[in-house]
Amino acid sequence: MDCIKLDFRETGLFSKLIVDYVEGNPQLDSFYTHPPTLEGYKKAIENKTFTSEFRATLVEVLKDQYAGLDTSAEVEANIEALGDSKTFTVTTGHQLNIFTGPLFYIYKLVATINLAKSLKKAYPSYHFVPVYWMGSEDHDYEEINHLYINNKKYEWQTNQRGATGKFNTEGLEELLATLPGRTQVFKEALKKHSNLSDVVRYYVNAMFGNQGLVCLDADEARFKKEFLPVIKDELFKEQSHRLVEEQSAALDNAGYKQQLQPRELNLFYMDEGLRERIIKEGDSFSVIDTQLHFTKAEITELLKTNPEHFSPNVILRPVYQETILPNIAYVGGPSELAYWFQLKSVFNYFKLTFPILMPRSFVMYIGAAACKKIEKLGIDFKDLFLREDLFVNKYIKSTANGQLSLAEAKAELTALYQNVKKKAQKVDVTLAALVEGEQLNVAKSIGRIEHKMLKAEKRNRADELRILHEIYASLYPGGVPHERKENILSVDESAFIEKLLAQLDPLDLKYNIIL
Repeated sequence: MDCIKLDFRETGLFSKLIVDYVEGNPQLDSFYTHPPTLEGYKKAIENKTFTSEFRATLVEVLKDQYAGLDTSAEVEANIEALGDSKTFTVTTGHQLNIFTGPLFYIYKLVATINLAKSLKKAYPSYHFVPVYWMGSEDHDYEEINHLYINNKKYEWQTNQRGATGKFNTEGLEELLATLPGRTQVFKEALKKHSNLSDVVRYYVNAMFGNQGLVCLDADEARFKKEFLPVIKDELFKEQSHRLVEEQSAALDNAGYKQQLQPRELNLFYMDEGLRERIIKEGDSFSVIDTQLHFTKAEITELLKTNPEHFSPNVILRPVYQETILPNIAYVGGPSELAYWFQLKSVFNYFKLTFPILMPRSFVMYIGAAACKKIEKLGIDFKDLFLREDLFVNKYIKSTANGQLSLAEAKAELTALYQNVKKKAQKVDVTLAALVEGEQLNVAKSIGRIEHKMLKAEKRNRADELRILHEIYASLYPGGVPHERKENILSVDESAFIEKLLAQLDPLDLKYNIIL
């Protein structure tokens, strides 16, 4: 596969926040600690501290989670290495989308793996473990229960509720049987496991285990025990709400949009089939949409006996991650990184190191058929990021040898009316407005003529027009960027993941067009 790289700014796909961060705009300096550069990583390594006790817990839990799984030597070595003070993690997180969900999930994992490799090459005396933080506690079932293959939707129907990682996978085998493509790894996962977390760990391990990627399920009482100081602070002091609001206001004043609005209490209560918000009512606590109610003494006791019942929301999940991992980087998409910028003051409050924010690899994958069409028409790759109507119009106009433009006529009319205006206002100054109005009417008429000429040209070039729409539909199925909709099963490319691993450089912060 060939790869063409563009600056983020050239694509027009990214917010001012992300573009400024990638380009190193100093206006953002106070919202993060170290930049996503090799020098930034050097400083992050030097400043990162993590207790040996927490490392021991991390290794113990991971060994338990991988027990019974056919684990590669690379994964086993990485899990063992996490007990060493010179080992750090680079992490990405994502929900448990069925059968990997959209392609950008694959790109995130590849970027995380390649980042660990790049850091090892740059700093060989340290070790770096790529970690996939499984979104097992997330309860947004509607976001994970479907996938698209060649723009066709396949959906899993279940009435289960609560944390999706605990879902029984009943019904997924039937759905899998309807999917085209190479599905063997998913079949094996479903035969050997019956809950979603275990199924996802199995197939991610099968796909990326030889690269040393470690899957971590944070829905674990031993991890929650380490997180207890933050949970207690959130329950009884409620500081994160204030801190995020202050940081968000600072971002807003700097000209950047806020991604998240914090709640006064940013915790869920989690149990079998349940994950609902905890709210504070005076000195007591309730779980919304349930009959659960706790006094201060009761919830304090619950923290001691069952810390696994407490689940962080999107505000505190990053804090949880950085509490239990020796992490120096988080690999995420634009919306993810945007809310991390709202959190630095929260990290400072809990005396946690803020990780380097690493944009994931962004990919426009162009299959062989579309490549041939693009080459045949001589399309500029930058034009593929235009809106569809602009993309089509630009091509038609640029290949019409100037026959569709009345710019010269417009210029002549402008000069003519300026001359008329000068003469008219010498007679009566109020006539200037009349001339301007007539000029505007004529300009509109010429615009309508241009529009009709363009429509006529499109009719004359129906074959090219059809090809242009076919190209665009392949890149934006259903109007959505390919990487955000299509599943890996829609990619008819042998050794696709291996080719991505060879092509995508996470430290080269560019948009990748892969041919």
